[in-house]
Amino acid sequence: MSVTPIDVMHLGHRGVISSYLIDGLEPILVDPGPSTSLQGLESGLEEKGIELNDVCHILLTHVHLDHAGGTGHLVDRYPNIVVHVHEDGAPHMVDPEKLISSTRRTWGDKHDNLWGEVIPIPQGRIRAWNPSTLIQVPKIRVFPTPGHIDHHVSYLVEDDGVFLTGDALGIILAPDAPTHPSCPPPSLNVPSWLQTFDDIESIGPDVIGPTHFGLHNDFVGRVRQMRLRLLALQDRVQKAIATGDDSDRAVFESEAREELAQFRPREEIDSYFDAFAAAGDWNGMKFYLERAAMS
Repeated sequence: MSVTPIDVMHLGHRGVISSYLIDGLEPILVDPGPSTSLQGLESGLEEKGIELNDVCHILLTHVHLDHAGGTGHLVDRYPNIVVHVHEDGAPHMVDPEKLISSTRRTWGDKHDNLWGEVIPIPQGRIRAWNPSTLIQVPKIRVFPTPGHIDHHVSYLVEDDGVFLTGDALGIILAPDAPTHPSCPPPSLNVPSWLQTFDDIESIGPDVIGPTHFGLHNDFVGRVRQMRLRLLALQDRVQKAIATGDDSDRAVFESEAREELAQFRPREEIDSYFDAFAAAGDWNGMKFYLERAAMS
């Protein structure tokens, strides 16, 4: 087996969404991306000598549309593909209406341009996973990694020592860039995410592969950095809630762009945050804290 990142060139922008090809006797895709990027996915695979018709399995870390939105189209076009997803995410793939409605509330008028059409996946094409079962794909181990969303999982490709993390270890847009926590509403759960960090710290993979973006080293350092960054955002939003002054939200957005622009061209960083605003991560943390205060 070998693991290769495939830049799906979301909306024509490089370095925004990475799918992963696990090549072998039964080629696998991890998080194929939204339907707006299917052409980019296909082109990226062709550059590696793989056609979409060759793909046998799609592994989803979770059902957010930037990761899973194009899956129904692929299943519809290619009869050999089987989709593997956490059992709590599977119903949203079979009937995506609630997922789409939730996403529209978050993204508003940008929704259709960003993510495109989402179509249902027949139940018979899905293999729902739960923590008491083994995934039906050889040499792949599944780890529950809730926090970003409750049904989030990550995949360890055992032969290569590559841990494909979805959003569980945040956003890493360049090898030396700091981790940025992805916290969109409405499903963030900070205690679950902190427990995830504790649970996975001993895995010790050689390489990690976040969906945003590409392969990186220093697993232990990235886990610790993500923990600190998540707690720092929580503290910052808590202070804003306590004072009733939300002006730091715009400062947070500006700081995220400026910080990461030290590691990649500013126009590429802006294209990323124009799609995935840092202010949206602030909103997700605020939603979580306000809901937790009422419970």
